[in-house]
Amino acid sequence: MNAQKETQREDTSVDIPSGFAQTSPGIAVMFALFFVANGAGTLLIEREQGTLRRLIITPISKGGILAGKLLGVFLSSLVQFSLLVLAGQFLFGVDWGQSPLALAVMVLAFTFCITALGMLMASLVRTYAQIDAVSTLLIIPLSGIGGAMWPIEIVPDFMQQAALFVPTGWAMRGFHDIVTRGLGLEEVLLEAAMLVLFGLAFLIVGVWRFKYE
Repeated sequence: MNAQKETQREDTSVDIPSGFAQTSPGIAVMFALFFVANGAGTLLIEREQGTLRRLIITPISKGGILAGKLLGVFLSSLVQFSLLVLAGQFLFGVDWGQSPLALAVMVLAFTFCITALGMLMASLVRTYAQIDAVSTLLIIPLSGIGGAMWPIEIVPDFMQQAALFVPTGWAMRGFHDIVTRGLGLEEVLLEAAMLVLFGLAFLIVGVWRFKYE
């Protein structure tokens, strides 16, 4: 009877990330956001310098030009995030799970999402100085609400619910499913899908609003 009660208590407990298991994915998520915002800012620098206007007169379509720029940001962010994962694993002993496929899906989905978010930020401001200021005002709250700065499990219920309305919340949930809970691909598909949906929404609005001149 006591063993049964103990088992039930263990089954209903919440795995709360701690130490490097919390800070490794948290820092990776936050740094990736800053990196992408800076990468998207290069679009504004090129617009200020007139480079985009010159590119428009080439045979390449506007969509092709923008896709090429965003692909560069996406790939650079992918490399940066992967390096942070490797640093966490080999320098600080963080166990990034037993499913490389689950981790790859989450990293790809998150990188796509934040690249699209960078596109959205670039479409809402006029200058690089503005995106530099806006990114700080946006990324710090997103990181806190989503659980990148502290375990989301320790905050009040309303803050845990708020995390479901921001992409960082789904990202941290997915990464902790892998790192803290040792789950696999099937268990993170929802988180990855939500990140892709966020990314599509950001991308559509960002491309629609972006001004080349």
